[in-house]
Amino acid sequence: MCTVTIPEAIARISTTNPSSPLAVFRTKSAHLVEVVFANTVVTQFWINQGHINYLGTYHRDNLHAAERRFQDYYESMPKAA
Repeated sequence: MCTVTIPEAIARISTTNPSSPLAVFRTKSAHLVEVVFANTVVTQFWINQGHINYLGTYHRDNLHAAERRFQDYYESMPKAA
């Protein structure tokens, strides 16, 4: 897994081929996500088991869905006092 900012994740997704998508998982920070290749055995296991932090699987053809999901994720995170 690679921890990146949301803009970095969007940049990576925008160049990702649909045959090799990226799976995205939330972190404790509203500004960061974990990005990993979705087609690995471990990642597929996490997705199939309903990993609590799984946000979705994305590639350049569904980038708009990723952007919406990240916005929802960011807005749902508690804000620091």
